[in-house]
Amino acid sequence: MKPMIKSKWSVVVATILMTVASGTTLLFAHSNTSAHDGGSDMHQGDHSSATAPENEVEVVIQKGGQPRLKGPQTQGQVIALVAGQPAVLAFRNEDTVPREFVSPLFTRAEIHFAGQATGIVRKDAAGFRLTPGSTLTLQFITPHSGFPKMYDLIWCSHDHGQEPDTEFEELLVVLTREQ
Repeated sequence: MKPMIKSKWSVVVATILMTVASGTTLLFAHSNTSAHDGGSDMHQGDHSSATAPENEVEVVIQKGGQPRLKGPQTQGQVIALVAGQPAVLAFRNEDTVPREFVSPLFTRAEIHFAGQATGIVRKDAAGFRLTPGSTLTLQFITPHSGFPKMYDLIWCSHDHGQEPDTEFEELLVVLTREQ
């Protein structure tokens, strides 16, 4: 990683940590880049499945249910991505309680956010909490792992004010293949 990117990443992580520690909600503007500058301009605008680009996966969670995946590269609870290619994950909380989405994948990619969420930082993973009715879109280049296949989990849980790492209720699997 270049020194400039490292310093920008350090500032972003420090800001998220201070924000989470103070209990403040992170607001990610649609046109601003939160992780770095110099990223590609991927899909912007509405995220309905009728106009979704080929690389977009929509994750919809309804009251008390397992997340539903929509998009051409999904099968069951598995999202298939290609390393080095753009990806768009649009999370929608249609539940009546806040929902959390946490994954180690979110720490290995430079992510552009659009929407409103509260940031979550854990030891080896990062994520966000969506209030009922909220949508958050993540845009990133799928990271290379050095392996032909890499599996990441996205933990999806209810936000009951519990301790971290307890009672994760649903899992999504992200399969990243090298080209």
